[in-house]
Amino acid sequence: MSSLTTPSFSIVFTQYLRRVLHHWTPITVVLAFAGTTLGALNLYLYTQVIGRPDLFLLALDSRASLAAWLFIVLPILAGYLFILTSSGLLYGGCVSMLGRRRRHLGQAAQRLLLPVIAGSLALVVLIFFFSDRLGASESVAIVVMATVLGLVVTYALSTRFRLLVALVAGRERSWSKLFFLCYVAMLLVCTVLAATFSISLILQSYIGEDTSDSVRFVATLSFFTQVLSLAPAFLFFTVRGSLYRRLAIGFMVAMLLFLAFFLVARGAASSVSYAAAGKLELRQTFTARFVLPSRIGLDDLDSLVWNTRLARDGRIEVVAYQLFEFGNVLLLCPGSLLKSGLHRLPRYSRQCLKTSPEEVDRKPFRFGYSRTRDPVLWRAHADRLAGRDTAFRTEAVAR
Repeated sequence: MSSLTTPSFSIVFTQYLRRVLHHWTPITVVLAFAGTTLGALNLYLYTQVIGRPDLFLLALDSRASLAAWLFIVLPILAGYLFILTSSGLLYGGCVSMLGRRRRHLGQAAQRLLLPVIAGSLALVVLIFFFSDRLGASESVAIVVMATVLGLVVTYALSTRFRLLVALVAGRERSWSKLFFLCYVAMLLVCTVLAATFSISLILQSYIGEDTSDSVRFVATLSFFTQVLSLAPAFLFFTVRGSLYRRLAIGFMVAMLLFLAFFLVARGAASSVSYAAAGKLELRQTFTARFVLPSRIGLDDLDSLVWNTRLARDGRIEVVAYQLFEFGNVLLLCPGSLLKSGLHRLPRYSRQCLKTSPEEVDRKPFRFGYSRTRDPVLWRAHADRLAGRDTAFRTEAVAR
């Protein structure tokens, strides 16, 4: 009966492939428009996060660079999606162990929410409010205890859950039932601990100030991100319908939650564009010497900030790093801003110099001795020069 109601994968794939080929032209137009919009939006977010949105319209002229930008952004977004849904995948694997019938899987998905929520709450509270009091081993032990305690309470209070365990491991009290419960508990603990990846992602992408309000906001966002990441798997096991309908619903919910995460999390979308700029080296992490156009004079720049000097042709040479290069737009910033955090860039990016890559000559950075850091090398070098000079003079007098 199930084979009649649920067609095989090959039949469904052939049907959808025929539909895609039949409507190939409008699909390609929609995909091209969506890709261009996504690339342009991500580029705008990068110019916004560095505090120079005036560069956005100038950079849109380069279509080829925008396509390359999109190819870098998409894998980064896929990595973010995998990290944020890792807990949901482990939760779905744990639910699938408690039966083969759809009705049993839906009941198991409902009963296993309590241990995961209890462990996630303990994890978030320990990370954000007790990290300076407890070590890593103590925190992990408390999270494990909270998750296992949630599972024990669920097993003690839910008759349906005990029946599901009995159907899988046997109705009699035996070591097999205990072993099965320990295995379920281990998977639930892994599900909870997988939230550390999403929490780390949220902390790395946060670009606000470190205040008590921001700590509470990030903690709340981390907890709800962990709980809502279970929604696609939960709906997959509880919603009625065919396998492919439930897969489509789970995928749509995951995409909507992923979009909501980028809208709510402060700096999440900006961190994606910032990472993409680093991969393409639109934003460089090292300083170099640049010879500026002749229209820029010494009076236009602060010599201490830019470390200016005159080149042989009379133009100005500075030590700077490239913060933005897209198409025919180049933004150079002083080397002193290289270590500035992402949330501090809008304050200082107005000091940066906007020019064109064709007007600037890039030179390799020249390393030199530092008199303040290592005077011994300077003295040894001077002694060698003095000794060589004395030897030459002695040889000349002898001749």
